[in-house]
Amino acid sequence: MPYVIDGNNLIGSSPDISLAEEGARQKILHVLLKFQQNRKSKVIVVFDGEPEGTAHRQEISPKFLVLYPRYGRSADDEIKRILNAYNDFRDVILITSDRELKSFARKLGARTVNSIEFYFKLKREYRETGKKEETQKRIDTRLSDQEVDQWMKIFNGE
Repeated sequence: MPYVIDGNNLIGSSPDISLAEEGARQKILHVLLKFQQNRKSKVIVVFDGEPEGTAHRQEISPKFLVLYPRYGRSADDEIKRILNAYNDFRDVILITSDRELKSFARKLGARTVNSIEFYFKLKREYRETGKKEETQKRIDTRLSDQEVDQWMKIFNGE
């Protein structure tokens, strides 16, 4: 199930991240990457404006892609182009609060989710994943040979 995400719209809907904040794109990408890894779904994030590097296409992983529109195009144009490339829209989910984009996607048969709703879902999943990872770290604690020897001395009364 691919997620097509209007990146600036998602950041703009977030009460925790500001579009004016330096590193805002990286913050949201970090959370989205965790989401993608947990879901194992394809995620395409489209940002308005210039890329932070030089590439207009950044493949973070085979299932995580970040796109910036070419000069003279908008993120909305790029999102429409992406949606038009799909043959089966039943599994495509567009994340945006932009009315025109949502209407366009629905006419094609794609599902839409408001950015603010998705953001809180992301935040909840990110927090739960963090708790699971922390618990796993505590469970998976490995002892060195030296630590094992020390504990053996303690338990054997040496």
